[in-house]
Amino acid sequence: MVNGGSENRIAGPHRDILPTDGVPIRSAATLVLIDDRPDLHVLSLRRTEASTFVAGHTLFPGGAVDQGDSDSRWTALASGSAGGLLGIDDSSSYRIAAVRETIEEVGVAVGVGDPGLAAHLVASRRALESGEVSLADLMAAGEACLDLSGVHSVARWVTPMPSIKRYDTAFFVARAPTGIEPVVDGHEVVDSEWCRPADALERWRAGDITMVSPTIAMFQRLATYRKVDEVLAAAASNAPVLQVRIVNDSTTPVRFEGDDGYSDSGTRPTLGWIWLPSGPVT
Repeated sequence: MVNGGSENRIAGPHRDILPTDGVPIRSAATLVLIDDRPDLHVLSLRRTEASTFVAGHTLFPGGAVDQGDSDSRWTALASGSAGGLLGIDDSSSYRIAAVRETIEEVGVAVGVGDPGLAAHLVASRRALESGEVSLADLMAAGEACLDLSGVHSVARWVTPMPSIKRYDTAFFVARAPTGIEPVVDGHEVVDSEWCRPADALERWRAGDITMVSPTIAMFQRLATYRKVDEVLAAAASNAPVLQVRIVNDSTTPVRFEGDDGYSDSGTRPTLGWIWLPSGPVT
């Protein structure tokens, strides 16, 4: 589908052998947008309280992989994939889904070099969300190619049991387009802000915001970096895949392999794997 990029990663077990209780596991993708403002900031969103999944929680742009994200036309319409994810089928469709969901939820188009086309994609976000048009349709009409070279895979999380919905979610990180500010859709997402990772974690500890372990883990890792270039270099470094352990899914920090207390009594393994290494900030 797309070319180039780093070597494939074994990012946990294949979907077919994941534990299940009968609730279907859907493919999903999340895009963590980062920017220097002037130090490292992350775009965070707040999910509507009306949502049937992670209602009111702070998270990142993302959602389920749609059929159009695997459209055969992407062979010609996308380039620059940064490697595959063993354990996940057709990982390129996850990257495309992450880009599409970011357009729909916050009106930011990643990997689109033509400002006019990017503006058109954002203007079409309602039609994209409703399925009236696909991202492949819009890219083909614009005679353009979606550049995925800056969309780096950094983690994979599977919703644990029991849950009314379960997702096998690929997490990606990318630099935010210059000069573009997010505008939430007001439907699935009701607020957005650029924040320092350490500040987001402090607000979570104080109880001002709620998050689940995949989001907490990303903020923990990103809090060890100072600049976007550092994060992107680390994301492209082929660091080892580490499984995450937790005590509680929403009220305690996650523990990465190598952390003190990683295997302490009371911790348990998650269906979460991350390969963004710790940064230079101690």
